[in-house]
Amino acid sequence: MSTEMSYTETRRDSVCEGLNTDVTEGPPPLSDEDLRLAATYVNDARNGCRGNFKNDPKSVRLYNLYNHPAFFWTSHVAVGVLISLVLFEDPAVPSIRLDYWITMCVELLCVGLIFSRLAHQGVFSSEENFWRSKRRLPFLIILLLTLVDMVLYVILSEIGVTSVRFSRPLRPLLLLCMDRAKQLRAVFKNILLTLPDIITVLTLFLLSVAFFALMALKIFQNRRNLVNYSDGQPYMHNYLDTFFHLYVLVTTANFPDVMMPAFDYNAWFTLFFIIYLIICLYLFMSICLATIYNNFKEHLKEYVEDSVREKQDNLQLAFDILKVETGHGEKLLPKSRWMSLMRTVHPSRLDLEHSLLWDVLANKHTGYISKSEFFHVANLLDIQVLEVKDREPEFQRWFPRCYTSKASRLIRKTVANRFFRYFIDLAVVANAVCIALDEEDFEWFFMALFVFEILLKFYVFGLKKFFHSAMNMFDFVLIVAALVINVLELAWTSISNQTGALDFLLVLRLLRLVRLVYAIERFRIVLKTISSIGRSLLTYGGVLFVFFYIFAIIGMEAFSGKIIPEPVLANRTQNQPILCGNPKLNGTQFAMNRYCNNNFNDILHSFVVLFELMVVNQWHVLAEGFVAVTHQAARIYFIVYHLLVVILVLNIFSAFILELFMLEYTMSKEPAERRESIIERRITVMGLDEDESTYLNDLENEETDTNIRGGRRPGQSPAMRFRLPRGANKVEELLQKMYEIEREEDKSDV
Repeated sequence: MSTEMSYTETRRDSVCEGLNTDVTEGPPPLSDEDLRLAATYVNDARNGCRGNFKNDPKSVRLYNLYNHPAFFWTSHVAVGVLISLVLFEDPAVPSIRLDYWITMCVELLCVGLIFSRLAHQGVFSSEENFWRSKRRLPFLIILLLTLVDMVLYVILSEIGVTSVRFSRPLRPLLLLCMDRAKQLRAVFKNILLTLPDIITVLTLFLLSVAFFALMALKIFQNRRNLVNYSDGQPYMHNYLDTFFHLYVLVTTANFPDVMMPAFDYNAWFTLFFIIYLIICLYLFMSICLATIYNNFKEHLKEYVEDSVREKQDNLQLAFDILKVETGHGEKLLPKSRWMSLMRTVHPSRLDLEHSLLWDVLANKHTGYISKSEFFHVANLLDIQVLEVKDREPEFQRWFPRCYTSKASRLIRKTVANRFFRYFIDLAVVANAVCIALDEEDFEWFFMALFVFEILLKFYVFGLKKFFHSAMNMFDFVLIVAALVINVLELAWTSISNQTGALDFLLVLRLLRLVRLVYAIERFRIVLKTISSIGRSLLTYGGVLFVFFYIFAIIGMEAFSGKIIPEPVLANRTQNQPILCGNPKLNGTQFAMNRYCNNNFNDILHSFVVLFELMVVNQWHVLAEGFVAVTHQAARIYFIVYHLLVVILVLNIFSAFILELFMLEYTMSKEPAERRESIIERRITVMGLDEDESTYLNDLENEETDTNIRGGRRPGQSPAMRFRLPRGANKVEELLQKMYEIEREEDKSDV
């Protein structure tokens, strides 16, 4: 620790002495326009953007204005409002339906805002760059079709003609055209690139189903005593029904029901279904998954390479503006221009912080950094920099004498000790055992113990550091919620008599066991994978939302009003038939299962139905219900949905989980110096890293006459440290780390 402190103090002294000289000496300063342009390229590298803007000062200012949060979020809110209008348009959610002229005005306003965003892009972009973008033309086409659709709908509505809003299924595609939807576009690009190979497999699969359907028709059609399913429906009586039943069989939703009539007739007929399932389910579906996974992995690597290349291109453009040529012919970046650049990129930060960033990048400390070192600036700027006051617990600043007293040091060492954590984990297990044995008498003891633990952590770590840990926040929410419910349960007997509150309290108590799982080293890789997946669910959730929205709109146009919920089903006698508002459903499995709430009467019910179809169980019953109230051709809607969402999108999501888990597992097996990026390794070697583990070690090893590591001493400038992310905050960061490792391995092989 003494070596580390001496290095930090030395660097601080050199920085403070050089702040007034490094900036004025050396090469001439750059103009404000050049600095602004270089800073724009650096920000684009951080955000993973490709600006495609003209380099003149006016276009650069317009581009930076375009990326201003106010303008950025205005366009995103406009797209969100445009998509959410489906809640209020016919067929609308009943309680919030609005007249069409109100929704039309809002829609026109949103389209106008989005058009203004595009016009803004056209001002700072060259004509070639503007039309070169693959998302610009679809964006314009969708907006123009929306305007045409609005005009036609208003005209037809005024003359009393019912029309279909054909542009509504296109609305979620606007999400793909947004500026920061790069990952969402990458997933859809992956889907489109996977389609050619998967179509080949799916074509063979559908031909196999068609062949087996023809075979089943010839085998079972003319058999006596083999005419009906258990619900009385004809058994394999025509080709289209047979094809649909066998297609459903691949999803296992109707197995063994579809086989039982043939099985009862002759046990040997089961061979037909066994052979069919082996070929179409276990063979073709496995090939589908393998094809999707292979294509996904290949395109994922291309996406990461493109992202890295795009970032390097932006940094190369910035470096070309900032570089100077030394006497040895080298092209380097001097510190004076670095400081000017950082003041433009982060004007709110101190020069001391900018100098600290320079120290990390300037490996040789010669007053210059090379292009290869400058290429790490985007990753470095994403790392949080802390002053010592941010590290000091609040109680240390508020009550310094009390906090540094002998009793306080003993408390801090006790809380930082690993045996204290073991004791709390043991208490969690004991509490779970008491819950299992219905021993309620000990609940308040454990509650007081856990509350006391949180208060001790507040005192030792401080509020800011305590809530920086996700696990601490998890514990805090559980304990506070359980404490509030326990107090309310004692205060009001009416609450204690409600099983809902008691069930919720029981769940909160059991959730404490999650911290034990996290404490076990072998389980952490699984939890880290789940955490990384959770952060990326937004992207794949966006993909599913787009498909759900499109199919929901189509479903509402085709099936709205065909099925009506019956709210008094619980009070209905057995003699009253369930019709779900449509006599065509009389006697169907859909009505007998009381699926009346599964309808396409509004967007909310439509999303529920689509989610049920995605889960697959009983999806054929849902499909047959809508077929009964419309036409046999309605099966196409459900088959296409299953092919696109269940087979394609969900398998891509499965491939993503597999790849991510293997990446996490591979990274966990790598040595620490290989898991970290070059910048992270350099920060660690310089002793400038900051995390909870180092803080705990400092507390355990704290001497009686010193402050916490990195503390402030009289007459010194504030110490600064980096809070390094433990594990990739984004999946893209993890993938880029793996890409860097592969590149280093390729270089070593050469």
